[in-house]
Amino acid sequence: MKIIPDKIIRSKRKTLSITVDTSGKLIVRAPLRCSEARILAFIEKKSDWILKHQANRSVSKELFPGENLNEFKFLLQGTPCEIRYYDGKRLVFDESKAVLYLPKEKGAESVQKWLKARAKAIFTELAQNRAKQMGARFKSVRISSAKGRWGSCSADNTLRFTFRLLYAPYVVIEYVIIHELAHTFHKNYSKAFWSKVESYCPDWKTKRKWLKDHGYFMQIF
Repeated sequence: MKIIPDKIIRSKRKTLSITVDTSGKLIVRAPLRCSEARILAFIEKKSDWILKHQANRSVSKELFPGENLNEFKFLLQGTPCEIRYYDGKRLVFDESKAVLYLPKEKGAESVQKWLKARAKAIFTELAQNRAKQMGARFKSVRISSAKGRWGSCSADNTLRFTFRLLYAPYVVIEYVIIHELAHTFHKNYSKAFWSKVESYCPDWKTKRKWLKDHGYFMQIF
């Protein structure tokens, strides 16, 4: 089966890379002078990976919300949560039932605003507790809407996390926070960095795999 890319993006890069977006489209990034023959050969070599991820994307589409959010289910800290429309005027979360009550006139923007506020509170508390344990210092915790990375640590030790990390199980959230706090000591991915991560999260590889396997969650809301 010959696989044809949906889009080829050329730039001043030295290597070829491929990605499968949330809709299942194959995106190829290539050097400016890379021949079409080389691109197609690269795609052929990666065909198994491409087909697997396109199949996963086809299934994951069902996990994305539509315009009608009533009864839409998503993970909140790894636990199934359901949205239900109601006649009230403000968004209410019933933690005991794992139900997010949403006013009928509200939409995804209101849910996103609520998720950001919840993420800010949870991630800040976690970062403060883990920083004390690790002897780390950070400037502040900021919440973004990033769809390409779960977290980051700036040069001045400002920690940023996408609110979408809130979909992950609590232990996975902890790993990402430990990961970024480790960057306050090492601004790289050296052995010393990974040693620091492993000393506070021994099974970090399992947590990182969860994030890779559920990358499509970054498209929810």
